[in-house]
Amino acid sequence: MHERGARHLVDPSKLLDSATRLYGAAMDSLWGEVAPVPERNLIVLTGGEILEAGGRAFEVAYTPGHASHHVSYFDRSSGIAFVGDTAGVCVNGGYVLPPTPPPDIDVELWLDSIQAIDRWQPSTLFLTHFGPVTSGVSAHLQALAGNLRRSAALVRESLGSQGTDEDRKSQYEAWMAAELRSQMSEDMAKAYEMAAGFRMSWPGLARYWRKKERAA
Repeated sequence: MHERGARHLVDPSKLLDSATRLYGAAMDSLWGEVAPVPERNLIVLTGGEILEAGGRAFEVAYTPGHASHHVSYFDRSSGIAFVGDTAGVCVNGGYVLPPTPPPDIDVELWLDSIQAIDRWQPSTLFLTHFGPVTSGVSAHLQALAGNLRRSAALVRESLGSQGTDEDRKSQYEAWMAAELRSQMSEDMAKAYEMAAGFRMSWPGLARYWRKKERAA
């Protein structure tokens, strides 16, 4: 676990409070019990390490952007990169969707992380949602980068529009729904909506842009 996330495994209370603000009453049905991890069971990482496990050597890269504590792993002997949500959501080789829930979205860092994974030149990506990408890996990563930039630009534009944040979020969700349905079947679009949680995507990017404005 990256050092930024390790304390939350030992004491998950702050993480659970944050997640409850997103998921509300659905927390228990979605995740069940979230128990602390004994500190002695953690290997704390910063990126750049090589871990030995199961006769394999895994290169570790710090890959923030989707989450500030995210690391990715690369088994050079097999060409497989284990990348979690950093490489987006992709169902059956289709649209590569960037999941952007709060609180850690950072577009610049995420784009850097995408390029870091691409520099490994992996033959396979293992995604959280859903499974392996075994062909066109570099094209997948660049499609993700393009879709992330487009989503971020739409949210930034929405912040200058009239109305409430709820109005802006609804407009973004409608755009995403139309974008997916222009490229895939209704059933497939619903699978993406279930995996990516559109209702959380606008707030993550809005928080990113507002944070940048305050820092300017």
